[in-house]
Amino acid sequence: MAHFRKDRRVKRCSHLAGDADEVGETVVQAVLVVPVVLTFLWLALQATVFMHDAHMASAAASEGAAVASRFGSSEMAGRNAAVRLLAELGATAASAPTVIRQGSDVIATVSIRRVPRIAPFFPAVVTRTAREVREKYVTEEERNR
Repeated sequence: MAHFRKDRRVKRCSHLAGDADEVGETVVQAVLVVPVVLTFLWLALQATVFMHDAHMASAAASEGAAVASRFGSSEMAGRNAAVRLLAELGATAASAPTVIRQGSDVIATVSIRRVPRIAPFFPAVVTRTAREVREKYVTEEERNR
């Protein structure tokens, strides 16, 4: 019959156990590193949302300017095209898109209000402008002159 000693001590392996000074060091490292990692993650997420909204505003402004610059088209047709594209993309306009004719150019401006705002220093509204040259109809006779 085997006899067990009641006062058996657990032997520490010297290569696995740290010094008494290093107790809790991992917790301190985690407390210092996790907030920094989460901050960078939040900033990356905010930058992604901002860039997505900027691309939507650019696309809507380009569409509005392109439609309004066609021969025989109007500024209202350009505004309607920008509003339609914003609706298709699911964006919320901060104000009505503007399309103006200035000389031989058409300038469209679209502003999008961003709903998700994680970082306070990112702007609440994204505005983009697009410029197109107005199409001009030239007859055959005018081209040959």
